[in-house]
Amino acid sequence: MMVRDRRFWRLWLFMLAILCATIVLSSCTGRYAVTWQDLVSFLQGEESMGGSLFFYIRLPRIVFVVLSGAALALSGTVYQSLFQNPLVSPDILGVTSGCSLGAAIAIIYGSSQAFLVQGVAFLFGLLAVSLSLAVARFAGGDKTLRFVVAGIITGAMASSVLMLLKYLADPYKQLPAIDFWLMGGFHSVSWADIGKTLPTMLLASGILLLLGWRLKVMATGEQEASLLGINIKAIRFTVILCATLLVGAVVSVAGAVGWIGIFVPHIVKLIWGDDIPRTMPLSLLAGGAILLAADTAARTLRASEIPISIVTSMLGALFLIYFYTRKKKPL
Repeated sequence: MMVRDRRFWRLWLFMLAILCATIVLSSCTGRYAVTWQDLVSFLQGEESMGGSLFFYIRLPRIVFVVLSGAALALSGTVYQSLFQNPLVSPDILGVTSGCSLGAAIAIIYGSSQAFLVQGVAFLFGLLAVSLSLAVARFAGGDKTLRFVVAGIITGAMASSVLMLLKYLADPYKQLPAIDFWLMGGFHSVSWADIGKTLPTMLLASGILLLLGWRLKVMATGEQEASLLGINIKAIRFTVILCATLLVGAVVSVAGAVGWIGIFVPHIVKLIWGDDIPRTMPLSLLAGGAILLAADTAARTLRASEIPISIVTSMLGALFLIYFYTRKKKPL
């Protein structure tokens, strides 16, 4: 056990070093090039135009991207463990579809102001998950399966209403705004956005990390977990609520960011194994580093920024092709 513990901490420190290196690389990369000397001078508080651009535009974006990657990867890890399905994503209960619907409603019937779009998107994400839980409660059959089916139903309903709104939207102003939001992006992130979402992310992530060993016991079977005194209904509800809050906080600000919650947990499992209390903290670091690398590529590969979901979807698809075609038996 002590050998495995040392191996875990060595891996954790290695992934932390990768995340830190990615942060430094992203800080120095962009339309406005920042050298090592510039970065040191900015951090020392030197006042300049470059320093202002770094602290008020690039740095809050980097911080929020890391937080978003960590949140999506953690939610994907706990969802895959809770539902015992390696292809389950953080959107399994319809939170992304609900957020997208809320954002579209705000853009069409409200305004394109960021705070209004984010608030309505977050609210509709929570409403979508609440509807999924209500449908699952009154449905019959296997408990895990009925949650998945309820999420599919809710997601389909939200997507159909979203398509209707896009059909009714102004094709010159509102429709492009909705489509661009749906593709995701971190270009408009500010320190205010971080201040609004950070408490929710920290609270939800902390609760999920504390529940890691209970999720590990529940993965062995509900009967065994009940015999050990675990309140399965309360744990399931808490995990779903916290994971939903994480995804909703990200999607309400950045739009739909796909695939991070699906393939990052698989990468961590390939490295460490299917040990949920240990894969959760590793997923936080891996998700932050991978999404930051993807966002850096999205804003530097072309003169105009590439929507982040295009990059993450391509990365996720390529990884899953490798994952399911390799000779070694999948985890």
